[in-house]
This record gives sequence, C-alpha cells and structure tokens, in this order.
Amino acid sequence: MREIYVVFDDRYGGAFMLSHLSIQNVALIDNLVIEFCEGFNVLTGETGAGKSIIVDAIGLMLGERADRDLIQTGKDHAQVEGLFCLKHPEKVASVLERYGIPMEDDGTLVLMRQLSRSGRNVCRVNGQMVTLSILKEIGQYLVDIHGQHQHQSLLNPDYHIEILDRLGGDAVAVLKQRVGYLYSQWRAIRREIEELIKLERDGERMKDLLNYQINEIAAANLKTGEDTELLNERSLLQNAEKIMGVVHHAYDALYSGSVTGTSVIDQLAIIRDRFAQIAQYNEDFARIAQDMENIYYQLEDVIDRIRNYRDGFDYDPGRLDEIEARLALINSLKRKYGSTIEEILELKEKLEQQLLTIESGQEKLEELKLQEHQVFSNLIEVCLQLSRKRREVAKAFEGQLVSQLKELGMERTRFAVDISSPDVSSTDEDRLKTSVLSRITPQGFDSVEFLISPNPGEPLKPLAKIISGGEMSRVMLAFKTVLAEKDDIPTLIFDEIDTGISGRIGSVVAEKINGLSRSHQVICITHLPQIAVMADKHYRIEKKVYDGRTVTQVHLLDDQERQMEIAKLIGGAEVSHIGLKHAQELIDTARKVKGAISG
Repeated sequence: MREIYVVFDDRYGGAFMLSHLSIQNVALIDNLVIEFCEGFNVLTGETGAGKSIIVDAIGLMLGERADRDLIQTGKDHAQVEGLFCLKHPEKVASVLERYGIPMEDDGTLVLMRQLSRSGRNVCRVNGQMVTLSILKEIGQYLVDIHGQHQHQSLLNPDYHIEILDRLGGDAVAVLKQRVGYLYSQWRAIRREIEELIKLERDGERMKDLLNYQINEIAAANLKTGEDTELLNERSLLQNAEKIMGVVHHAYDALYSGSVTGTSVIDQLAIIRDRFAQIAQYNEDFARIAQDMENIYYQLEDVIDRIRNYRDGFDYDPGRLDEIEARLALINSLKRKYGSTIEEILELKEKLEQQLLTIESGQEKLEELKLQEHQVFSNLIEVCLQLSRKRREVAKAFEGQLVSQLKELGMERTRFAVDISSPDVSSTDEDRLKTSVLSRITPQGFDSVEFLISPNPGEPLKPLAKIISGGEMSRVMLAFKTVLAEKDDIPTLIFDEIDTGISGRIGSVVAEKINGLSRSHQVICITHLPQIAVMADKHYRIEKKVYDGRTVTQVHLLDDQERQMEIAKLIGGAEVSHIGLKHAQELIDTARKVKGAISG
C-alpha cells in the first residue's frame, strides 16, 4: 500500500475550513491524505485520473448515499475522514450539543465514515459514533458541493423560496418565524373546532351513553380501598369457626383456666410474687421480679384484647351474602371501567368532563371560532408583510443576478423571480379561506420560481428549461456569487462547473470563483487554465501503476510544476517553449489580479 501525503505551510495563518482529507480503499485510491489551505484550492488532471473519486469520497464523508462499488477491489471496507478547523463554530456547536457530541476547545471537528461490503456504515463525529442521518445533518453546515448533478437543487422550484429568503436576511427571518408561530396556533384551533363539531354531531347519542356510565358508577358509591376491606372481612367470616376456636382457647388458657385448671396469668402472678420475696438476696432476683411484673401487665393487655374480640365478634351468615354481592358489583364495574376502584373513579371524572364539554360545546365552539378568526386575520396580515418583503428582495436580486450574468458573458439574459400569491382581497372570510387554504404553509402563502431567458426574443422560462451546460454553470456561479455574503457554509466545492466555458468567459469565471474564496474555502476541480492560475494552491491528480495495480495520486505542485501543468491545460500533453511562456504569463497576470483584489 502506498501513502501519498501532501503538506504545505498555511500562508493565511490561524484556523481554516477543511484542513485534512484522508481517503482509504476508495476506488483507485489506496491511502491518500490531502492537506487543503484556506482560500482557493485547485485540482487538475487528465480525464479518468480520479478527480471525481475525490468528490465522491467527500460526499461519502458528509453522509451522502453510498455505492458499495466505491470500495476498492479486494478490500472489505472503504473509509474517509476529514478534519475541519472552524473559525465560527457556533452553529455547528449547537447541533453537536443537541446530540451530546463534545466540541473541541480549538474549534476542530473530525468526521469519519466507514463503508463495508455488507452495506454497514460506521459514522463518527469527534470520535463518537453517530447515525448516518446525524452525520449528514452536521455535514450540511460544513461543505456545499456543486457539480453538474448538483445543479438539480437550483432547478427545483421548491428550493427557490429558500434561496430568496436567505437573501432577505433577518428581516425575512423574523417575519417567517412570526408566520410559523401563527400558523401553528391557527392549525391547533382549527383541529379543536373540528373535534368539537364532530362531538356536537354525535352529541345526543354520546350524552345518553355518558349519563348512563356516570350514573352506574355513581350509584355504586365506591370508596377507595373498599374492595380490599371486603376481601379481608369475607376471609374472616368464611373462617369464623376456626378463628373463634383459637380465641376461646387462648382466653381460657391465659385467664379463666376452666379447661387447664390454672390460668397462665395466675401462674405468672405466683412466680412474680415468689421472686419478689427473694429479691433482697440477689440483684438478678430483683430484676427478674421486675421483668415478671412487666410481663404480667403486658399479658393483661393481651387478654383484654382477646376478650374484646371474643365479645365483639358477631357471626352473621347474611353479612357474608352482602359481601359477596358487593364484591360481584365491584368486579362488574372493574370489567367495564378499570382494573381498580381508583381507575373507575378517575374515569368517572373524565366522563363528567366530557359530558360538560358536550353540554357547553356550542358556547365553546363560538368562542373558538372567534379566536380562529382573529388568529387567521393576523396570519394573513403577516403573510402579506412577508410577501411584500420577498418582492422587495426579489427586485434587488433580479438586478444583482443580471449584473453578474452580464459579467459572465450572458449580456442579453433576462432573469425574473416569479412570486405567486393567492387573492386575499375578499372581505368574505369563507371565500378568503377557500383561496388561501391550499396555499398557506408555515412559510407563508407564496410560491416562488426563478425564470430566465438566455437569448433575445425568447420568453422567460423556468431554469429547468436551460439546455446548455455552460449556461447552467454560469447561472449557478452567478447565484453563488450573489449569495456569498448570506451563505455561511464555510467550504464550497466546484466539480467541473466550468463545462462549456472557455476563453474570456473562463477568465471572468475564474475571477468570480476567486472572489468567493475571499469569504469561503473553495476547492475547485477544473480543466480551464484561466481558473487554475488563480489558485492559492494547485494539486495535480494522476494515475500511476505500482506492482501491476493502478492507483490515484494527488501531488501539490511547486512553481515549476505548476507552470508545466498550466501549459498542458493550454496546449495538451506536448508542451512547447511557447506554451510554457504563455503559462507563465497567465500565472503572472493572475498574481497581479489577486494582488489588486487583496490590496
């Protein structure tokens, strides 16, 4: 196994974004570690060298869908690990805290994913095992990958309202939060109204049933613990003969002595008195006499209790029948209403509350309808405010995007944000609700779609109607440029988004991406020399054969190697002196442009 390790000094200093990327056993990659810089990182290489493998590996690390075919032939698993150093980790830290994952004091974060041939995923964040969904949630705050297939999010109209709202900043966010709160409140009231209407519809039938159940329980006059007391009393009555036999025998033996001849208490008194007579001769005799005195009084107390029980016991066969009937009633109620008397009494309270709700339902319903009217009116008003704010943002956005597209060579392109809203002018509330109900969500009642006309004379159409890959790439780059200040995802990856672009437009695209790298870390896979020369660090991806196996390597280029690589991008594999000179001119020009920007 060969390890290729790319290292350089970070000229920016301090913490940055995706610091290290480690890839093992992914497709043609055995063991690869890349150290990225803050700013603009470019990767170039021939078709098939493995550029897409690196992007796929990063996607794997971020929780994207995994294809087991990525696992290198002959290996049982693939693993990708990334070290992130975050300047502003607050948002990620809040997500980590929700899942109990510790954040390092220096702001570093390590994501790891291992994929086995069995399909089993092992995902870790800062060493702690997590689910794939948690890994993906965290990853979406760290890296945004843009390639030919990533354009799909931009083509999906459902995503357009999110883009527009991000551009609106705090002003839109506050209104959306208010809409969400009112929407939840309104929906809760509507659900309660629907339940009351249903309850009222079945009210009479329900009232009869509830009254019957409440009366049946009330008539039983149940008391907590009554069943236990009855079972104890029944047990006594069922065993009365045995119990009284023991009581009479005990009383006779302890007190009367009619059967035994001499009672226990009389014998105890004699013993007590005799020890009292000899107490003067020994302290132990005195103590025994005192103990016998205590025992005598305790036994008297026991005899009194036995006498009271004997005299108070009244065996009534009719009482046993009453107990059996009462227990039968209680068990019947338990089968219907609960396993214990406590549960039956609790149910009775609930049934009484239901009955009260039905009986006062009309009054409550009218009250809820008034609440719903007020909340719905407030919701519509805030939705209108949100819609007006969106239209303000959309107007500014249209101008900004058209300006960006002009700079990218799409001078005659028209762009519009189509915001569709329901008619809320009706004073009839039922008609208003009919108009709004199918449209309103926690995000308001607007539908947003981006429309574009790249060529003069053509009508505005949805973005999905764009055919040219080059046009789509430029539109996407224009979006990212406008969104850069609002986009807090630290790392942007562009995977050959320059398809269909060349010449002067390539230089403009390069400057745009370089501009993004002032506020984001950018990792760009490209075939355009105009883009490659703008990089802060330039890597070459290439295939090598070792021991009969083809592997992908990544090499950080020095100035001379970079000149050669740029020359190859300009003129192909055969590099001439003129090609090298041209390459150096492009590099020098790029340095001047970057110097002017940073200055």
